[in-house]
Amino acid sequence: MRFSPKNSNGVTYFNLGFGDLDFKTGTINDQSISDNKDRDKILATVALTVLVFTEQYPDVIVFAKGNTPVRTRLYQMGICSNWEEINPVLHVYGFCDRKWQIFEKGMACEAFLVLRK
Repeated sequence: MRFSPKNSNGVTYFNLGFGDLDFKTGTINDQSISDNKDRDKILATVALTVLVFTEQYPDVIVFAKGNTPVRTRLYQMGICSNWEEINPVLHVYGFCDRKWQIFEKGMACEAFLVLRK
């Protein structure tokens, strides 16, 4: 997992990237499909990592978007299934209908932003 700093229109945010580690190159492959049957455990770990990262850096914005609509939907499912842990401490926004808005369960979003409350 990697938090990469980015800048858009003068706003710095961190892109959340994760996937399988390529042991030969040391890079993260976010295109791979390992199908280890541990999806929920991975998504919970990613959610916990975002919570820890934003606890250490409470003023940062974290951006997440899958490299396919299916992956983005998977991230949305992860947000929803960990909502009780996420909602009390993070503002979550979804990019839906060509605009950023406060995330609510049931929305179909193209990307996500989170920041500490």
